[in-house]
Amino acid sequence: MQHTRDLKGVVQVDGEDYEWEVRRQPQRTTGNEWQGIGIALRQKGAQREAIVMFPMIMRANGIPNFERQRINVESVRNAVASAIAAGWDPTSRGKVVVFDVDADGR
Repeated sequence: MQHTRDLKGVVQVDGEDYEWEVRRQPQRTTGNEWQGIGIALRQKGAQREAIVMFPMIMRANGIPNFERQRINVESVRNAVASAIAAGWDPTSRGKVVVFDVDADGR
């Protein structure tokens, strides 16, 4: 597994290049709920974006991990493939589409 602390990068899926960028760091929502990191995806040369929402990373004692998150590049690749399988067409026009994925990007 390749991890990076970069806030943006490029991954290749099925011969196409996709740019990714951290759109939102983990944050607390109402009550005792937490939202994980949000990553924006866009195919190079295309307009439409997808945002994939990863779950909050918790420590073994149940406390959220507030450190700057390391991005697993393989999970980003999986998230691109999952978004396409779920119906995201990166070459079409339209609003940003949001997908919830698991920690592995599926």
